[in-house]
Formats: sequence, structure tokens, C-alpha cells
Amino acid sequence: MVLYATSDDEEMSHGILDHAEDYYRDIADDIGYARYQNFWTWNDRVKIILFPDRQSYVKQTGQPPWSQGFASIYSELFKSRIIVTYKDQPNFLEVILPHEITHLVLHDFIGFDRPIPRFFDEGVAQLEQKDDSLSHMDIMSRLIAGGKIIPLQDLLAYDLLAHKNDAESVSIFYVESLYIVDFLIKTYGKDAFKDMCRNLRDGKSFEEALKSSYYPTLDSMQTLQNKWFEYAKQYL
Repeated sequence: MVLYATSDDEEMSHGILDHAEDYYRDIADDIGYARYQNFWTWNDRVKIILFPDRQSYVKQTGQPPWSQGFASIYSELFKSRIIVTYKDQPNFLEVILPHEITHLVLHDFIGFDRPIPRFFDEGVAQLEQKDDSLSHMDIMSRLIAGGKIIPLQDLLAYDLLAHKNDAESVSIFYVESLYIVDFLIKTYGKDAFKDMCRNLRDGKSFEEALKSSYYPTLDSMQTLQNKWFEYAKQYL
């Protein structure tokens, strides 16, 4: 279900729902989610809410000005999972919609009561975007070379909201999160990545899930960081 401001948006809402269905199937497959129920229409479990503009979106939701949308696993007001954004964003269908759907699918698979590191959550969500985010590995490499990277052990506990007024830190957080997840999949394959998602679902901490799925190649966050740095150097 898409909730919108005026009847002029009705046709647009049908296109959004069609894309949402397609994205759900692709994302579920990428993380190893074997659930075949119709997640998006079953009992109207997900509602997509479109504010008329950025100003009303920021004012009504309390999101920071740089936010383009967010997902919530349960809304008291709507009694369902929600995706909230605003109209007239040129990258909505290709970037924001798959990004926010990924958050919901990932949490639905791993479990809403299971802690998922924010960097992993955001990294997977960015990876599902239909844009050119992954064409900027040179930026990541320069951050590493310049010592501006957030150590992976610190990234596990990174509080995005605590840094919401620090645009540079937030930018580093997002680009780093994307390329760590991308590194895991490109270097070690989708099967190991799906296995790690299952380990998170089964209650393991992120580092325990990492060790279980990638041992002995990756036996700690520090080893992951070292391997990732070596991989990134080729782009300098």
C-alpha cells in the first residue's frame, strides 16, 4: 500500500508497488531468504508513505536534513512495517526504494529482535541500490590512505544518529559500509555471505557470524580490516 498526498499520485503509486515486488524478490535471493509468501501484499504488512516535499518530511518525521527516507519495522500509527520518504526525488525508484526495502527484508530474515550492526545493515542496503555507488572505490582507497577510515571494531558500535550533524563522518560511514559488504561478496562469494546472514539469524554476534562463515581466512574483525586494506590498495 502506498499512502500519498493527492489523487494525482495514484498512477505513480502503482509503479512504486510493481518495483517494490521486483526488488523484494531480488533482495531476498541475495541474502538467502527462502520465504515465498507474498511479503508485500500479505495483510498489507508494508506501507510506503510519500510526503509531498522534503520540508514536510523533515518536519513531521524529525529526520536530519540529509535524510532521503527511512524504514521502520513497526509503526504504532500504521500497525505495520513502513517506508517513509517524500515526492519528486529523481533517484527514488532506483536508489531510495530498494535501499529501504532491503532494511525491512534483512531484518525480517534475521529477526527483529536480533542486533544487526548498523554498518552491515546500511552496507547491504546500499549494495542493492540501482546506481553507480560501486564505481567510487578510488574514494574509499584515498580515505584509507589518508587515515580517515573508521576502524572496523569501532564501526561495529557506530551510532549514526549521534553523528547526524557531522556530514563528513556520516559520509565516511556510508561509503565504508558499502565497500566492506561488497568486498566480502566479491572476494569470498555469495554463498559465504548468505551463510553469514543465517548465522546472524541464528543468534550469533557479527564477529561470531564472520568467523563461522569465513574461517580460517577471516578469524576476526582485525583480519577483515587487514584483508580489506590490501584489496583497496589496488585502486590507489
